[in-house]
Amino acid sequence: MVQMDLANLHFQNPEAFFLLLLVPLLIADWWWHARKRKSTIKFPALAIAKKAAKSSKVRLRYIVPSLRIAALCCFVIALARPQNATEVEYTSTDGVDIMLALDVSGSMGTLDMLTRADQAKLGVMNAEKVLKSGRFWNYSRLGYAKNVMSEFVQKRESDRIGLSVFAGRSYTLVPLTLDYGALLEILEAVDDSSASGNGTAIGDGLMNSLARLEKSDAKSKVVVLLTDGIDNASLVPPLHAAEVAKALGVKVYTVGVGKKSGTFLAFQQNPWTGEISWAEMPIPAENSLDEKTLSQIASSTGGRFYRAESKDDLEKIYSEIDELEKTEIQTIAYARYQEKFYPWLLVGALLILLELVLANTRFVRIP
Repeated sequence: MVQMDLANLHFQNPEAFFLLLLVPLLIADWWWHARKRKSTIKFPALAIAKKAAKSSKVRLRYIVPSLRIAALCCFVIALARPQNATEVEYTSTDGVDIMLALDVSGSMGTLDMLTRADQAKLGVMNAEKVLKSGRFWNYSRLGYAKNVMSEFVQKRESDRIGLSVFAGRSYTLVPLTLDYGALLEILEAVDDSSASGNGTAIGDGLMNSLARLEKSDAKSKVVVLLTDGIDNASLVPPLHAAEVAKALGVKVYTVGVGKKSGTFLAFQQNPWTGEISWAEMPIPAENSLDEKTLSQIASSTGGRFYRAESKDDLEKIYSEIDELEKTEIQTIAYARYQEKFYPWLLVGALLILLELVLANTRFVRIP
């Protein structure tokens, strides 16, 4: 059965409905001829004629002209071309190509950005079991960074995003892709073993990301680089890498993580028993984050430098970057029409056929 959505019904030729003005004319013509038509059956007496019952043919004499009028109405509706309009949206985007460069060196396991809830949770856990199982990484600088980056990826639409990691060396884990599911799975598995080598190669980490963006023809190309240290293992100096980024038209946002002062949660081992327990240690007065270099990298490429001392800071930073690097989306709406005149045409033809059958059989007219 053909369904018709009346809410989205549209007529391509609405002027055809003027033909319905013929309906009253047909009715008037039939009525006029019916009045003029005289009975051809004669009765010997008026009393007999009055007693004669009307046959079913007489009672149903309106069926044939009614079928003709109904068929005309169906043909007029078919001629008006009823259609169901379905709105279709076409989305055109100028996507952003984004490389996420993440420091996975050993210092990223520091527990100095703990929320109160997480610190209380860790405080009641067995320190030795947490250390051996590696669960502490979930509450470390790296763990919080991964969580916030994951949220950042899920907010993006139609952007190609890649992931590179660096410690003493730099590696690409995910090239630019639209497969966010695969990207998030790999990001979830990242830990301090994802990149080899001792130290922190910020310059090489940036160059690795730039290599992925070099052939990109995206309208906007971005690197978001997160680290907690000083470059001490790069083959390419960070500021030289920044010059390359500028030449390629790549904007670099740098994010430095770690508290400037206060204490952090650490593992300590009893020298006599070998037992491992929790201890709060003071953060060294000497800042291990090269804010100056990170700031120069960002400013020379048109990006920004951010400092995050807590998970809340990280969330605000990545939300701001998300707002700054919005994808332009242009939506074009058009209507797709589905023809619905065929049922009306079919019904009209069937009514005409039925009229012809009845007019020449059951309701045949005798002169």
